[in-house]
Amino acid sequence: MTDFPNLFNPIQVGPYTLKNRIMNTGHAAHFQLGDGTPTDAYAYYVRERAKGGAGVIVTGHTVPVYDGDASLSLATYSDATTGAFTKMVQGCHEFGVPLIAQLGHRGRRLMDHAGFLRRDIVAPSPVPTPDYSVPLFMPHELSTGEVEGIVESFGAAADRMRRCEFDGIELAIGMDYLFANFLHPHGNRRDDKYGGTDLRERMTFLNEVLEVTREGIGKDRILGVRLYDDGVDYSMSLPEHVELAKILEAEQLVDYISIWQAITSIPRSGRAHWPSHYFETGAFVHLSEAMKDAGIKLPIIGAGRQDSPAFAEQSIADGKLDIVGMAKTLIADPHFPNKAREGRTDDIRTCIACTQSCVGHVDKGLGVGCIYNPVTGREQAWGELEPVDEPKRVVIVGAGPAGMEAARTAAMRGHDVVLFERTQRMGGQVNLVMTTPNRGNFEEVILWFERQLPKVGVDVRLGVEADAKTVLAESPDVILVATGSTPFVPEVTGADLPHVHTAREVLADHTVAGTNVLVFDVGGRAEGATTANYLAVKRHNVRFVTGMETVAPEMPSPARHHLLEVLMNSPRVELQTHTSIHEIEEGSITTFNVVTWEPENIEGIDTVVVAAGGIADDSLYRQLAKQHPDVQAIGDCYQPRDIEIAIVHGHQAGREI
Repeated sequence: MTDFPNLFNPIQVGPYTLKNRIMNTGHAAHFQLGDGTPTDAYAYYVRERAKGGAGVIVTGHTVPVYDGDASLSLATYSDATTGAFTKMVQGCHEFGVPLIAQLGHRGRRLMDHAGFLRRDIVAPSPVPTPDYSVPLFMPHELSTGEVEGIVESFGAAADRMRRCEFDGIELAIGMDYLFANFLHPHGNRRDDKYGGTDLRERMTFLNEVLEVTREGIGKDRILGVRLYDDGVDYSMSLPEHVELAKILEAEQLVDYISIWQAITSIPRSGRAHWPSHYFETGAFVHLSEAMKDAGIKLPIIGAGRQDSPAFAEQSIADGKLDIVGMAKTLIADPHFPNKAREGRTDDIRTCIACTQSCVGHVDKGLGVGCIYNPVTGREQAWGELEPVDEPKRVVIVGAGPAGMEAARTAAMRGHDVVLFERTQRMGGQVNLVMTTPNRGNFEEVILWFERQLPKVGVDVRLGVEADAKTVLAESPDVILVATGSTPFVPEVTGADLPHVHTAREVLADHTVAGTNVLVFDVGGRAEGATTANYLAVKRHNVRFVTGMETVAPEMPSPARHHLLEVLMNSPRVELQTHTSIHEIEEGSITTFNVVTWEPENIEGIDTVVVAAGGIADDSLYRQLAKQHPDVQAIGDCYQPRDIEIAIVHGHQAGREI
């Protein structure tokens, strides 16, 4: 008997009966070659989510028409990819989970700038997307014959997916992509059969694609649509999608309707497509609720920060959706469904919506990961954790991210683990991160380890300043030193003056003297910008200075855009890019423009706060390395980076003992 009877109640979707109400919705996991061929890593990635108990899985966006040599999407336009897709299907079917391929066409919307050089940007009419936050590109106006060719390509791709034994197709309709361009009057000003004065007339392209897709995939498999409320007046909105859904249901064209939102490339809209911790849990349930309120009887999938089984259960019980869509939730913990069904909710790694390693990775052209699940994206190599034949005594110094994960992993393999931490709580710098505005959710990283380490038998000793003598007294076979880092201060003249502090000192409740603070950011990550926000909230006037071209360019885009808006709207914050500090004096600061080298003298600053990351605190490691044969520095003690890499490093160390 489960605590979540609605969430684990089977449901009929077309010809299939799903074992539960959890859909791993389509998202750009980005495990692919430049030509859009999915790699083995993608097959293992979806397999892990099938193993974890999802009811149905949808692939990321796939394209039935050539999308460029550096495609951001999976390619379904060629038989060359069928072997790779077949592996993905087999991984899901091993656990009895259906796999659905999402198909779409970006049309006039350019997501990657290489695409301008390597693929055709096309649209129903020669009308560019009117977003002036992204480069404007004039699309090619498709001829009638060219549109018919695209329709045929969708049919061929559907047939290709059927031959790979996919269980269905989902069409992506929205995001100012080609379907939305045809459906909305802004993008569709045609006078041929694909034009029209109302939605039904403008549905010709979609209807033809649905017809050939159904023919290609077969009547014995699922055909669904994912609709996106684009939130702009030149593309499809929620009311228009409700109207579209009524037509699709009345004409029995699809088996389910999934509803989501936002145009990914627009700063304000895109952050809602990949919602960060600035949004509350369940903030988007109104989208699916609108479909239900309109009387749609087809299964409705709603998504967006469905981070807890209790909330998902309640959303179904309240009739706001039929199936819960999860992407980041299952990136953080692919075994969320099985853990919830078995009543092991304390074991769930709750997604903290940091977007750092999921969207943040895709921003950089990497496959998705998770800030505190090191197996995500590494399922092929790390999907299984084998027990050891000969347990060892392992002593770990430092219970920050690296130390916590190393202790957990080593103990799970059967080692006898002691973890020393000099403070009264584990977590290391996570304890500082969670003090900044809108980032209290980072505490969940610590809470999860606080729940897990006792379960796997780690001997955690808090409030112990472990020196070499303390460590060696434990008679360890292996020593892992995870003592982290100390704040780094760049070699700037005057940086040693008493009114100069580091961001870490400020966040650790160091008193900042005076009203006017200059924050000097040299890392480009969250440290500088979130500290500036922290100070502004505490009613300091903040001048944020960075030599980079923009503020916090290394932050993940969804969280960064929210934070930028907060900083831009704050009357207490002034943002200044392309600027570096030359010299700090008691009463003034000399800066220079990094492009022109033009100097500027800034007066009236009471305190300077430097955000420059850390330098490895490896003195204990170096002492122990001289006295013990098996000592390793991990996390920031090896090289200061971020939470994700520290946890990956800790996991690797624990796995290799």
